[in-house]
Order: sequence, then C-alpha cells, then structure tokens
Amino acid sequence: MSPLHLLSPSSPSSGLPRGPLVERVAGWSAAHRKTAVFGWLLLVIVAVMAGQMLGAKNLQSYDPGQAGRAERVLNQPGVRTPPSESVLIQAHSAGATFATDPQIPQAARQVVTALRHLDSAARDIRSPLARDGESLVSADGRSAMVTFTLAGNPTQAVTAAQRAVAAIQARYPHLTVAEAGDTSLSQAVNASVSRDFRHAEVTSVPITLVLLLAVFGALIAAGIPLLLAGTAVASAISLLAIPSRWLPVSSTTSSVVLLVGMAVGVDYSLFYLRREREERAAGRSVREALRIASATSGRAIVVSGLTVMISLAGLFLSGIDVFAGLAIGTILVVGAGAEPGQQGGQHGH
Repeated sequence: MSPLHLLSPSSPSSGLPRGPLVERVAGWSAAHRKTAVFGWLLLVIVAVMAGQMLGAKNLQSYDPGQAGRAERVLNQPGVRTPPSESVLIQAHSAGATFATDPQIPQAARQVVTALRHLDSAARDIRSPLARDGESLVSADGRSAMVTFTLAGNPTQAVTAAQRAVAAIQARYPHLTVAEAGDTSLSQAVNASVSRDFRHAEVTSVPITLVLLLAVFGALIAAGIPLLLAGTAVASAISLLAIPSRWLPVSSTTSSVVLLVGMAVGVDYSLFYLRREREERAAGRSVREALRIASATSGRAIVVSGLTVMISLAGLFLSGIDVFAGLAIGTILVVGAGAEPGQQGGQHGH
C-alpha cells in the first residue's frame, strides 16, 4: 500500500470517496520528498533564468481617464516636448541679492558655461544674465534660475548636468546651486527606491532568521521557512519580466513583492509547522499529524492564498497602470508562496 493511501481517510478500493485535494497533495509530497523539493528548486531556477533572458521593460505609466488620454497624446513622437531642467541659484543670506552679491551672477555664468560644454547634452539654455532674463530672477533678488532642455539620452544628459552643477556648488558654499526637473526627480525617486530595496534585502533576511531561531531553537528548522519564502520572492520578481511587456512594472513593485513574499512565505510555513507540531505533541504519528495538518492548516493556506489573490485583483479595477503592475507582482508572489508554505510544513517536521 502506498503512503498516499495511508494518508487518505479512505481508499478507492473501499468504495468511499478519497480525501480532499490538499491531503492528497501533502501525501504525495511527503512520499516523494526529493522530487517535490528539487522540482520546486528547478522551477525557481527556470523562472530566474527566464527573467534574466527576457529582461524587464520600462513602460510609461499613464493616469486613468481624460488625464491619461492627454498624457498619451503628449507622449507621441510628433508631439513630445524635450524634457527640461532648471538650476536654482540662491543666496543663503537674506541681505544678498542678484544685484548686490557678485557670487550669484558668477555662479549663474559658470552654470551656463558648464552646460554649453556638455557635448550637446543641454540645449535652449536660458540665463538670468541675458537681456530677456529678468523673469529668471525672483522678486526679492535672492534667487536666480538657469533653464535648459535635455538632448540625446535624457538619463545620460541629466547625469552629466548634475555632475557639472555639483562641481559649481562645491565652489560656492555660501550659495545653493541645485538642479531639478522631471528627469532628475524620476532618477532620484528610482535611486531612492533601489536603495530601500537593497536595504530591505540586507536587513529582512537576518532579522527574520534571528526571530525564527528564537522560535524554533534550531538552525535547520528556522532556515526552512526563510528559504522557501526567499525562493518564492526570487521566482516572482523574475517572472515580472513577462507582464512588464504590456504593464508598467516599476522598482516599487519589486519592493512590495519582497515585503509581501517574505511575510506570506514565512507565515504560511509557520502556520503549517505549528499545527503539525501540536498533533505530534498529542501523540499522533508523523503521517497522521501530516494528514491532520494538511486537512486543517493546509486547507486554510489554500483558501487564504486564493482570497488574497482575488482581493489583490481588485487593483485592476482602479484603472491605474502602476496599481495593475503591483497587482500582478503580489498575486504572483502570494501564489508562489502558498505552495512552498505547505512544503515547508511537510518537510520541516
């Protein structure tokens, strides 16, 4: 008799209905531990390799409704306007003005000169020193502005401009010389999100491992939920390369996937392990404890995972492209985390 028959409340030969699907899946996984574990790891490797080969695309996101339609029209090649940037030159002292403090016009002149030497990366440079530059000086005279448009690759152009502006700022510590614009703002936001994501990667795993060690008191038992949650997150983030072909998937999506994936993977594993340990403490055998845990905690994990995925699908109704990308990412990681969560309980005892 196979282990699957032993784990089911009844067998087909008895004429009674077989056990629920979650019990049969748990029984098969317990009877084929190596196949289940290495099969899951193979799926993770395939997902990661597929994501690396495809590569994520950076699609433009638009607002819903008439605003989004206007954004799409303005973003067409024939209508699109070049991105513009501004450099603020402001005195720290309240009494210093553009007319009385020679450092302000000197800094403005150096900004213009630096932008002109950026290998055609900056065009249409407007300076407060020009004849029509009165509008680029504030009413109180403390602030002046140099405006320009980016040429060529916007990312490379804004990076070169920021370096030039930073060098001028270092020469004038008593002034504020800073660049701002849509491109530089987007670049700063992406850099901040990437730093936060790396920080979360570095801190979440050790903290989670320490907490699990305190709960289980054994490294292997603590490492199983963490390993399964980590593989679920890695596979989900890699698979985001597929929906990024038609939905905007930003770096924010990866951060949310990491947070949700770690929480779901560890939580589901602990839920299963706790139930199984309770049954073992009550004197039941390993197989009987596994059968009861799969019929109770396993079923709850499946229902919980499906409920979360359906709830997250409601983000598609918002009509906002960014939320659609978040929905895809979180649905993927919750679906990936539910199955390893059950495997963690089956192999963690």
